[in-house]
Amino acid sequence: MTGKVAIVTGANTGIGKETARELARKGCEVIVAARNVAKGQAAVEEILASVEDDVRGATGFGKARVRFLQLDLASLTSVKLFADAFKALDLPLHILVNNAGVMMSPGAAFVGREFTYGYSKTLDGFESQIGINHIGHFYLTHLLEPLLIKSAPSRVIAVSSAAEKGAPASGIDFKSWRERQPDYEDGVAYGQSKLANLLFARELAERLETKGVSAYSCHPGVIATELSRYMEAETAAEAKANGAIAAALNDFLMSIFSRALLTPPDGALTQLYLSSTTTIPAKYNGGFFVPIATPAKATHPQAHNTTLQKELWKFTETMVKKYR
Repeated sequence: MTGKVAIVTGANTGIGKETARELARKGCEVIVAARNVAKGQAAVEEILASVEDDVRGATGFGKARVRFLQLDLASLTSVKLFADAFKALDLPLHILVNNAGVMMSPGAAFVGREFTYGYSKTLDGFESQIGINHIGHFYLTHLLEPLLIKSAPSRVIAVSSAAEKGAPASGIDFKSWRERQPDYEDGVAYGQSKLANLLFARELAERLETKGVSAYSCHPGVIATELSRYMEAETAAEAKANGAIAAALNDFLMSIFSRALLTPPDGALTQLYLSSTTTIPAKYNGGFFVPIATPAKATHPQAHNTTLQKELWKFTETMVKKYR
């Protein structure tokens, strides 16, 4: 990966940090993008310390190159500032890993019950999960698109989830982006954002295919990371408030969920494959991959709706238009 430049969002923790680490280990110059400055800088120091010997000892490699730039995907103003700061570095951009995300619940199919505690909005007034997971990354990719084209061959990886199957029946409920709907449920809102990631990658691949930019989406696996921190805190608080029976139910639900967990290094493998391999057949451009590095068919009935795919793109464009 020597000579390549990558941006990894949410690279201060979990699979984002492991993705940044292994790209850097192979000689790639990596931008660690994260909201929290202290955590982002600490991640850079940890990554450098863990890969320096490998980078220094490899033939033709020099010093590992990893740096931090602040990015808050809950603020489109912050996204614009990040893109401007990256452009000021005068670097090419070969790999954009849209990894960061927020999850209030993965949905009843994964944890056996519904949650409605997690509704909140981004600084721009969007429901947080669609705002951070999809709209923020859409805008970031839009701002960096000229660099991706100029640096081609290049690629964009949208980290989706098997939770895409939990999106609403319509696939995307555009009304819910700005206003809480009567049937709001945390897992459905999360599923919508992950289905949006998948549809976004497919449409991006179609739009940029002739310009040397490929795009993919992936389910990295069910991973033991900070992503589930909101759900874990909520279930623990419920159990404490409702006594021993509720506590036992909480432990049971969380034990079912935790049995399927991968470690962050294993969870990063699929997006690392999509970031680095040169052997993906052209027919999989825009495709969805599952662990580990396996092309797959998305589950939601609307996941292959090309009309919805294009409607999503156009609607998101209108949402970010005033920030251009």
